Amino acid sequence: MEYVHSIQYHRRGQNGRLTLAYVESVEDHGWYIRKGADWKSHYTMACATEYLTRVSADAGTFAITVWRDAIRVCTVGIDWNPPNR
Repeated sequence: MEYVHSIQYHRRGQNGRLTLAYVESVEDHGWYIRKGADWKSHYTMACATEYLTRVSADAGTFAITVWRDAIRVCTVGIDWNPPNR
């Protein structure tokens, strides 16, 4: 079974508008290890922290949405403050 997901990272601007900043495609079954929204949010935050660090994203507020095909798995918000570079 394939677990291909699209993770969309929308940056929130000062006016509140969300702008698509990054899109990542992953084959990962981590969202299904446990049941429930809490686990999905926790797993998404871990993936987002790893990705935003890897791409050296500037600080800011992001809305992160995970999709599997046309099904939204979850959406979380993160106030990203990157580690010292």
